[in-house]
Amino acid sequence: MKILKHILLTGLIVSLFCGCGKDEEENIIPVYPVNFKINLVVDNVLRTPGSYKEYVKGSYPILAGESLGYAGLIVVNSIYATNTPDLFAFDLSCPNEKMAHIRVKGSGNFTATCEKCGKVYDLMSNGRITDGSSKLHLQRYRVVSTAEADVFYVTR
Repeated sequence: MKILKHILLTGLIVSLFCGCGKDEEENIIPVYPVNFKINLVVDNVLRTPGSYKEYVKGSYPILAGESLGYAGLIVVNSIYATNTPDLFAFDLSCPNEKMAHIRVKGSGNFTATCEKCGKVYDLMSNGRITDGSSKLHLQRYRVVSTAEADVFYVTR
């Protein structure tokens, strides 16, 4: 009976370790600070469900203390948004290429495509790759609403 308990306990422990993490996705781009304020009065394109806007350092004015992650940000308003924007944000760095200067570019069909390797990521499905079973996905950041209805913060 004691041997049976040990076998069952060992089997349980092995199955826990083997079962965990198979569906987990990897964040493989370097960790960079993200602190960015979005004001929908200025960036009113993001009010429309299904819309997106890209923010890249040097091509968009950022304030002191703000940071745009590793390669920049793509902010998307969900196609399911109703009365208020449902924003989410991703790093523009392609996880397949892992370099800040190689970015994905948003398209009108709720995807972003890498300019170098051609991988396509679904922006409405947590930035997951659309072809194949790769664990790579766009790095997602938190978008937090504020007391002001038109102001949101993107953070890590």
